[in-house]
Amino acid sequence: MAIDTGLGVVCADLQATGGISQIILREWATADVVTYGAGTAHTITNIQSGGDAAWYVYEFKNEVPAMTITATKENGSTAFECGLSFMLPNIDAAKFEELKNFESACMMGMVLDTNGNWWVLGASAKYANEDVQAKSQTYLNLSGFEGGTGAAYSDENGITINLMARQFELPREYAGTVTVDTSALTATTGYAGSVTDNGDLTATVGA
Repeated sequence: MAIDTGLGVVCADLQATGGISQIILREWATADVVTYGAGTAHTITNIQSGGDAAWYVYEFKNEVPAMTITATKENGSTAFECGLSFMLPNIDAAKFEELKNFESACMMGMVLDTNGNWWVLGASAKYANEDVQAKSQTYLNLSGFEGGTGAAYSDENGITINLMARQFELPREYAGTVTVDTSALTATTGYAGSVTDNGDLTATVGA
């Protein structure tokens, strides 16, 4: 790789907004196959599932979720810590029961930013479609929870989930079709596609 071009900034770049609009998560399956963009395209164009194909939607309190990226270089190698945090308001038993599943889950995530870009967390082309031990180095995992009831009547009630993927590259943009499980939602706004018999929604995300 070489620096062989520049980067321009247009008016639309200066008007880009912060934040996340949607989050979908799923567990990695051993036989999953990820198709990475050809050549210099920093994209993922397909994820072929070797297990449960559905992505699960996690709704959240607005203006809290964030994707963060921190790169560090040591001994000639660069590692990327890609974090995802979001808040579930109003703690209850059902939320706690679901969150228990996060404790040991090896996940892949997608986030839709407020500028219309879907980003994949928990996959790196360096270990593309290799054995599970190699791929596991890039999984999206739980790094911690925090929250509670608050003390004062006006305090916030909820729990914040913090996930982290230690990748070997920056997150890639996704452009393809995924199956979204909408059973936990009261509305499917934002997911264009056809609903299957079991309630899943085959949706096109990305560019």
